Amino acid sequence: MSTEKIGRPVVVGVDGSDGADAAVRWAARYARETGRPLRLAHAEGKQTALIGVSTAEISAAERIRDRVFTAAAAAASPDEADTVVVSALSEVEAGLLVLGESHRRSGLAVQVVAEAACPVVVVRGDEDWAGPVVVAVDDNSEAAMGFAVREAARRDVALFVVHAWQQPLVPSGAGVMAVAATTGVVDREDWAAAARRTLTGVVTPWRAAFPEVAMHERLIEGPAETVVTQETGGAGLVVVGSRGRGRLAGLLLGSTSQALLRHAECPVAVVKS
Repeated sequence: MSTEKIGRPVVVGVDGSDGADAAVRWAARYARETGRPLRLAHAEGKQTALIGVSTAEISAAERIRDRVFTAAAAAASPDEADTVVVSALSEVEAGLLVLGESHRRSGLAVQVVAEAACPVVVVRGDEDWAGPVVVAVDDNSEAAMGFAVREAARRDVALFVVHAWQQPLVPSGAGVMAVAATTGVVDREDWAAAARRTLTGVVTPWRAAFPEVAMHERLIEGPAETVVTQETGGAGLVVVGSRGRGRLAGLLLGSTSQALLRHAECPVAVVKS
């Protein structure tokens, strides 16, 4: 089943920065290619303006500013504006939310991603639509895989499915026996084999459902927040899952999602489990 809310608009947060302008360009292209309506959202005082525009109208950053910004925006304090943006973007009836890198620096991206009810894309790094899609997976990645596979198919690009694994550090003796009793694996080769089974189990059904997408499995040893970020160079999009919705942003997103939001070299899509 699709992870996107079909027919609902693409909503992009704007604040006049270069990062927001890049987000608008990304959102406009996505909306145009998927046939969805496009909405621009901007905090004005304690309210948010949600303005509908035709994708044909998005031709220059100056036009966006002329259409969206008003003198009321200057009266809002940063705290008020941040609160409004998080609240409004989290509750808006959107199929996809798009933010610019400027929101990431202020911490808004993590908050919006944690509270939003739909996938969120943070536009940062290179906007290379011809680059492959990269998705980070574990044993609970159906939503992220669904989004990534469909996006790779839509763009007609390859999909790299990345699973990072590490042998856990446990004390000798009873610790090793406890791990073996719980998981059935002890040495490095066993952990690697278990990780391979996880990766293959995630990819196999999607490969059968989307034979037109070239899927490449990437099993990498190391901390996920590091190795997945390293895989984003040259990618057009990286997709990662998150555990749910709520205000404990750090706990819900996890270290991999947060690392990608801060360091990925391409746009990042965070999709709820």
